Amino acid sequence: MNKQTFSFLTLGALMLCLGLLMSCSTQTATSASKTNPSETTVYIVRHGEKAPPSGAMTDDPSLSEAGRTRAEALRTQLAKAPVRGLYATKYKRTQETLQPLSQATNVPVQIYEASDFAGLATKVKDAHAGQTVVVAGHSNTVLSLVEAFGAQKPFAAVADHEYDYLFKVTLSPDKPAMVEVMKYGAVSIAPAK
Repeated sequence: MNKQTFSFLTLGALMLCLGLLMSCSTQTATSASKTNPSETTVYIVRHGEKAPPSGAMTDDPSLSEAGRTRAEALRTQLAKAPVRGLYATKYKRTQETLQPLSQATNVPVQIYEASDFAGLATKVKDAHAGQTVVVAGHSNTVLSLVEAFGAQKPFAAVADHEYDYLFKVTLSPDKPAMVEVMKYGAVSIAPAK
């Protein structure tokens, strides 16, 4: 074999290897995008501490000073999260809990029906796929919301005095929904018996 033929064969072999490498990297990138779709993150939080009830039948208390402090703590906790949706019930305390976060992100608070867990989950999945959303609920609804988004309740109930839970539900089309339980703001303390 002469030197020119050897160089031509070497060049051909190198081109073939380069072509195979390019094909593998393209295939890997394509399959990676199919197996790693963007995730939707839903933070679910109970409203902050509320002011004492006035006794009126239509009582809708605002947040207490401790509740306003907790709302600011939520804003701080989620300051780096790319929040694109905020949902609260018709009650002032849930809306006020999200207000500092709304002001920081320029995302308006949308109202949802407190008992329509499945409807809210569908709306969030459709309107906010691949985004981060924060939902404010109540002690008797936050765990039902976790379930509506497809995750398992991490425990049976949220006690009336517990305001510091923050549930992070991660939705991915190729995996079951996962819930992570976090705490934020001042520690909730059970009342003395």
